[in-house]
Amino acid sequence: GGLLGSILGSIEKEGANVDQAKVAEARKRRKEADDSRKAEEKAARDNYCRFVQVTLDGFVASGADLHEFQPSDNLHRLIVQDEAQSRGLPCMSVGVETVDRHAVVFRADAGPSEWEQRFLQMEGTIAELRRRRAEGDTFAEYNTQFSLSDAKFVAKARQPKAQDAAPHEEDEEISSRVVN
Repeated sequence: GGLLGSILGSIEKEGANVDQAKVAEARKRRKEADDSRKAEEKAARDNYCRFVQVTLDGFVASGADLHEFQPSDNLHRLIVQDEAQSRGLPCMSVGVETVDRHAVVFRADAGPSEWEQRFLQMEGTIAELRRRRAEGDTFAEYNTQFSLSDAKFVAKARQPKAQDAAPHEEDEEISSRVVN
C-alpha cells in the first residue's frame, strides 16, 4: 500500500504542477494584454492632447470668436476643457449627449455671458447664438433661475410630439406651471 500510494501521490503532484503552470502562464498573458491596452489608450490620449494644443494655438492666432470641436465622448471634452482653461479660454460642452455633444472654446473676450450659457445649456445652438448676437439680442429672457424640473420640462417640450397624446393633457401640464 505504501509504494502504490507514493506513486499515485507523485502523479497527482505532477498534474497539479502542470495546472499551476498553465494558470500562471494565462495570468501572465492577460496582464501583458492589459498593459498593452493601457499603453495604447495612454498613447491615444497623449496624441489627442497634442492635437488639442495645436488646434487651440491655431485658434488663438486666428482671432476667431470661437472654435467648435467635433462631437466626442466625455474624456475628450474634458481634455479640451483642461487645455482651454490652461490658456485662459472659456470652454463649454453643448449638444445632446451620445448624439452631437461637443466642446466649444471661445476667445477670452468673446466668452458667453451667464445668460448665453443658460441658452446653450437648454439646447440652444452655436448658430442660433451667433445669429442672435448679430441681431443685438441680450438673452435677457434667460435671466431667471431655472430649477431642474423646469429644465426637464423645456427639454420635454422640445421633443417631437407623440401622435397619440391628447392635446388637453399637454394644456393641463402647461397651465399647471403658470404662476398667477
